Amino acid sequence: MALTLVLAESALQTVPVEIQSHPQIVRYAKRREKAPSEVLLDRAFHHAAMNRLARLRRDFPVERMGRPDIVHNVLLQVLETPLNWEGHLRTFVHTQEDHVISIDPKVRLPRNYTRFVGLVEQLFAEDRVPRSGHALLSLRKMSLPELVAHVKSFHVIAFSTLGKPKLLRQVSDYARTLKNPVALVGGFPRGHFTAGTRRVVSETFKIDHQSLDASVVAGRFVYDFEWSIGLAKMRLKHPAQVKKT
Repeated sequence: MALTLVLAESALQTVPVEIQSHPQIVRYAKRREKAPSEVLLDRAFHHAAMNRLARLRRDFPVERMGRPDIVHNVLLQVLETPLNWEGHLRTFVHTQEDHVISIDPKVRLPRNYTRFVGLVEQLFAEDRVPRSGHALLSLRKMSLPELVAHVKSFHVIAFSTLGKPKLLRQVSDYARTLKNPVALVGGFPRGHFTAGTRRVVSETFKIDHQSLDASVVAGRFVYDFEWSIGLAKMRLKHPAQVKKT
């Protein structure tokens, strides 16, 4: 069976138009030899510009924006796993601006963060990577409800400290019983899922009394799901029958 993992409301976006002329953004883009509109917003480099953005935007908490590193860390955790190698994992990144990145399970993402950022900037500019041939990464405008409908799922679980307390192994055992389950992990640094996201969720689980990093939640859940479907034991028992793609 396949698990669909969605990194939802991810803090992954290009620099908003309101601060593209900010000196910090202009210097950064020039150093990268790109236009300000072509670079990813990143709190590590654009702190002053984002403080200005917070004063300009009252409709969305800016402190939830500008964290491409969260997406990078999660994808490194889940793509290099037996669950993905064996074709039992579908991975998507949903952004706060309702873009969805579809990820081919065979993709090998750069472990170097700077190279990853460059790759995602190319994706935002061209909607696919590579430019020709089979797309390993593709970008489209799509809301979270549209994504859930696209993957033909009728049961969405989410992880949040606002959810029902349950051991992660129990959640994975439960997910195994569902038909085409979707699991949402927040791709933002703090806070909770928005009301719009909560409306598509069937059940929400709290797996610890503290908020955990998205990469920890996603990585542990994928590992536990491997155990729940018997994949971990099968790979150890019959290694000759299992090949890494």
